Amino acid sequence: MVRSAREAGGNHRRERIDAQLRQELALAIATDVKDPRLAMVTVVDVACAPDLSYARVKVSVLAEQAEREHVLRVLRGMTGFLRHRLGERLEHLRRVPKLDIRLDDSIAYGVRVGQLLDSLESAQGARRGDAHG
Repeated sequence: MVRSAREAGGNHRRERIDAQLRQELALAIATDVKDPRLAMVTVVDVACAPDLSYARVKVSVLAEQAEREHVLRVLRGMTGFLRHRLGERLEHLRRVPKLDIRLDDSIAYGVRVGQLLDSLESAQGARRGDAHG
C-alpha cells in the first residue's frame, strides 16, 4: 500500500501528539491529582483518532481487580479535569481530544506469567533434587 507524504507526515504528527498526551496525562495524575487511590496508576499508551477528536488511554493499576475497577471509575469521572489540564499544558492543540480511559492488563499479565514460570522452575528443581537424593 502506497501512502502519500501527507499521510506519512500526519501519522508522525499523531505519534508525537500521542506521546505528548501520554506524558502530560501521567504528569497530571501524579502531581495534580490529590487522590491517594491513584498512586499506583501508570499511563501505558495513548492512541488518538485520526481527527484528534478522541484519545484511547490505556492505564495499568497495580492492585486487586476490585480496586482496579474502582480506580478506573475514578479516572473516568476525572476526564473533564484531565482534559482541562491537557489544554493548559498543550497550547498548540486547537482542541483537546475526549479521553476514553481503559484498563490495560498487559503488565499484570506479564507479572503473573513470570510468577508461574518461577514456580514451575522451582518445582522442576525440587524434582531434580529428589531424583538425585
